[in-house]
Amino acid sequence: MSEQTIPTEEIQRLKGLGFITNKGTNRFSARVITVNGRLTAHQLRFLADAAETFGEGIVFTTRLTAEIIGIPYERIEEFTAFLEKEGMETGGTGARVRPVVCCKGTTCRFGLLDSYGISEEIHRRFYKGYHHVPLPHKFKIAVGGCPNNCVKPSLNDVGIMGWKGGYKIFIGGRWGKKQSVGQPLHRVIESADELYDIIEKCILLFKEQGLPGERFCDTISRLGFDNVEAQLLADDLLARKAEIIG
Repeated sequence: MSEQTIPTEEIQRLKGLGFITNKGTNRFSARVITVNGRLTAHQLRFLADAAETFGEGIVFTTRLTAEIIGIPYERIEEFTAFLEKEGMETGGTGARVRPVVCCKGTTCRFGLLDSYGISEEIHRRFYKGYHHVPLPHKFKIAVGGCPNNCVKPSLNDVGIMGWKGGYKIFIGGRWGKKQSVGQPLHRVIESADELYDIIEKCILLFKEQGLPGERFCDTISRLGFDNVEAQLLADDLLARKAEIIG
């Protein structure tokens, strides 16, 4: 194993682009965005080719993204250009909205919502649409098709669960070195439009009222759940969107 010689600042810059250093080496794992974990057979073959051409021939999955392991530092630009030919990209790191995860609720016999369609729209609106917006910390969103809880919506900053007659939304979940179980809003959301509005208001509230380095659950705890819920069900945050984003 070669010794790492890349400056710390460069390692941090590359991490922001989705390239995670392989400990003790000048190689990186590239986190490739899959939108919601679904890949075509062509995309799977493409990623396999990319892993063999640029890395160690290994693709590792993590939170519905695909990491290609062992890319040499000097080949990162070439690898990025190779991905772009297929319309794919790296990312999914930093204090921003992270890639959405979902279950197979669209096709599952227990599914109560279109998890594929909803997660794709969340990806478009909030992963891509808010990619330029720095937040106090990472912000994770999960879409679960039913109360079977396969993707653990209540352990994400915002979790959507299919419910008879609509969408149950959990806020303030977290899993890792510290854990927090998200609390559900007191009413079930009936329309997709209101669902997307509430997700956006969560991001705006966190952007405006979260403190640097704290997770959304900490913001909710500090402000009070009832206060946060009242803001999410009102219109003020969206009305001030341009001001909040700055």
